[in-house]
Amino acid sequence: MEVPRDAIYYEQLARIARLKADASPDADLARRLREAAIKHERKARQVRRNGG
Repeated sequence: MEVPRDAIYYEQLARIARLKADASPDADLARRLREAAIKHERKARQVRRNGG
């Protein structure tokens, strides 16, 4: 079964948000970026479940 492109897109957004959070010296910004990454990962899983 092929992975929907949208799921890959959201996974990449999550990955980038986590990389930026790791590189950020600001703790509040890092927390917000990690929260955004979690939302993107959830969206990717939802897209996979719905098949597109």
